[in-house]
Amino acid sequence: MSDNFTPVSFEKTFNIEKIITIFYMEFSKNFYYEGESHDFWEMVYIDKGEMLCTADKNRFVLKSGEMTFHKPNEFHNLSGDNNTAPNVSIITFECKSRAMKYFEGKIFRLDAKEKSLLSTLFEEGLSCFKLADETNPLLQKLEKVEGAPFGSSQMTKNLLEIFLINLCRNKDVLTKKMRRSYVIDGVDVPYNVKEILDFLKNNIYGRITVADVARKVGKSESTVKQLFSTYRPDGIIKYYNSLKIKEARKLIRESNYNITQISDMLCFDTPQYFSKCFKTFTKMTPTEYKKSIIK
Repeated sequence: MSDNFTPVSFEKTFNIEKIITIFYMEFSKNFYYEGESHDFWEMVYIDKGEMLCTADKNRFVLKSGEMTFHKPNEFHNLSGDNNTAPNVSIITFECKSRAMKYFEGKIFRLDAKEKSLLSTLFEEGLSCFKLADETNPLLQKLEKVEGAPFGSSQMTKNLLEIFLINLCRNKDVLTKKMRRSYVIDGVDVPYNVKEILDFLKNNIYGRITVADVARKVGKSESTVKQLFSTYRPDGIIKYYNSLKIKEARKLIRESNYNITQISDMLCFDTPQYFSKCFKTFTKMTPTEYKKSIIK
């Protein structure tokens, strides 16, 4: 009697072909690396602290408990935030599986299960691989450990593939663009603060309230105020008025408009309120400023 067994092949979502480096490193708070690009994947996890990360045109903060990936040939670097000394886990590897495209441009917040799996992965990997120079992981030279546990190399490969599958199921994901950081007036600001600043600057000749800003960026007014306080503690409206007064000074210097016309153009309620704001920021009235201009 013949059997009816039908063998079914396993689907291979990820196939890690080679490992380049695996290491856990404690960096100083002012650590800086100029950057690099290479033809394999890099996985970066912040175990403690924060780091500023650059990936092509994106510059963003990577926080404790978060992970990002650098795709092959993507320029990237890391630097400390000068406040906390970060602990970082990094694995670089070769994988040509199509599913890897999912990790491009994303930041993952690891849950307890993923953190545990990552810890097991590093424990296994570091039992069979070591850096040729542990003081300089950027040399990217890995050696096998003599007397490593039985099957540890394959376990490392399998665990990394399992970890990647788990991350694909993770819904707590940001894009690098959402976390993008910019240097404005010497201050590092994230993308969502830059979005607020751009909205204000693009509407100098309008009338903007905090509620308008909140609707524009899709957040509550309290969240918007809290976000903006990381850039300017004196508030959105005061900053918005400072932009208007800066524009007013330019108009007084470069145009033939009178003070009342400039007040109307910049949507101040009255010329008197415009003069009051102008004096707050410049220590002189618009008329006094106009007289002070050297012609």
